[in-house]
Amino acid sequence: MTEITPHPTGCNTPTRIDYLLQELRCASMRARLCAGDIDAVGMALKVGLVTPEEAIEMLEDCPALQFIQPETPA
Repeated sequence: MTEITPHPTGCNTPTRIDYLLQELRCASMRARLCAGDIDAVGMALKVGLVTPEEAIEMLEDCPALQFIQPETPA
């Protein structure tokens, strides 16, 4: 019986699955970087190094702003 391999022997062409797995790894790393940014801005805000407005500005470059509601409390 022959072994089933994900790629034919000697084939170095990435498959769609390989590509998607690489993209998912990159997305996971980007998410961790965003989480680090959120944590750092939160700590800076907590100890008074930045104002709330500055904190929001700092997060505008990171897609993390979509996870919070930077509105003034009513």
